[in-house]
Amino acid sequence: MLSDSDFRFGLQQIEGRQRTREKLPTFATIDGWLYPPRLNLEQCSSERTARFKASVLSNFKFQVSNFTLIDATGGYGVDTFFMSEMAAETHYYEQNVDLAAIAEHNFRLAGKSIVCHAEAFNVDVLSNLVGGKPEESREKVQPLSGVLYLDPARRDSHGGKVFRLEDCTPNVVEIVRYVQSKYTNLRLLLKLSPMLDYHQAMRQLGGTWDVYVVSVNGEVKELLLSSEGTGMVNAVALIDSADRVFSFTQEEESTAEVQYVPATILSSLSGQPCEEGTEGLYLYEPDAAILKAGAFRLVSARYGLLKAAPNTHLYFANTDRSVSSQNSLSELPGRRWKILGAYTRVKYVQRVCARASVLTRNYVLPADALHKQLRLKDGGDEYIIGCRIADKPLLLHCRRV
Repeated sequence: MLSDSDFRFGLQQIEGRQRTREKLPTFATIDGWLYPPRLNLEQCSSERTARFKASVLSNFKFQVSNFTLIDATGGYGVDTFFMSEMAAETHYYEQNVDLAAIAEHNFRLAGKSIVCHAEAFNVDVLSNLVGGKPEESREKVQPLSGVLYLDPARRDSHGGKVFRLEDCTPNVVEIVRYVQSKYTNLRLLLKLSPMLDYHQAMRQLGGTWDVYVVSVNGEVKELLLSSEGTGMVNAVALIDSADRVFSFTQEEESTAEVQYVPATILSSLSGQPCEEGTEGLYLYEPDAAILKAGAFRLVSARYGLLKAAPNTHLYFANTDRSVSSQNSLSELPGRRWKILGAYTRVKYVQRVCARASVLTRNYVLPADALHKQLRLKDGGDEYIIGCRIADKPLLLHCRRV
């Protein structure tokens, strides 16, 4: 008869396999693979984002062909597993001994020669791993050529969420500044909270970083900072059809010549339906990764789109492409609608639409409040989008295309 602990562990394995079959498909194919408790599964990277991080490592340039990967916050080991394919040697650190034991079992099962350390990572651990103190002469210490990957825990000792880098575990600021001052051949790859302002993080950390804002099917999942960079910002949309990357510099964004929707396009709005006046207009909302990255002006400039307003990140195009662009709109990840009508009052929307999804962008009401006012049934291909255009609050009746 199974003990209570064995029974609970068995249930954990069944649940883990079921919950992560889509998130971690490779692991589901390996017999004997072990799964940790639910919280660890919820917090771990997906296979898709882990594979993307492995591709980021290929951009790192080293003086030697082989390099060492150090995952200082290994967790369940998803990132370690896939990034290790790019490294000659991999070290995994995790202070939770039970989680580290599961990861070590899985690595061995998959034939991965990853060195596992069931201990907390800090600057002293780094010095020992290199083989000596950094202040010693280079004749005595072989400089480490590699990548230090940090995905710090963003919860305090009471389980509450933290967002400041110095409040994370381990202290990201302390480790980054230590590496920057002592180990010039050790690169850094940081996975930070998607809620974090990456501009503030880079100012706090110092140095030059490449930024990767990563979304999966329209939802921002990760914010990565790479020290092997020139200040490029990359909005990465991992979508089912094809992955898209929108790259730019802060200077490109700040100097981009944006064109706004002229009031004349919607000039017939005077409280009456005006479907005739908006015939042939298409509405674009860039992928969440692009918006999080802050490419608000550049989307208009690169793709020849008219921006709704300075603080309304929606973009318009005519069917005849009256605003020229050298870039194909098919390369712009995000959502696209055909505008069926534009209205200033709720009662006009109710006359032409009975079922629609409701969104708001820089509107006077949040989406749930507008939905309550409209009293529409949910679902279908039609949308009502409340937004501000040419300093006027409007309700756009659209169909998804």
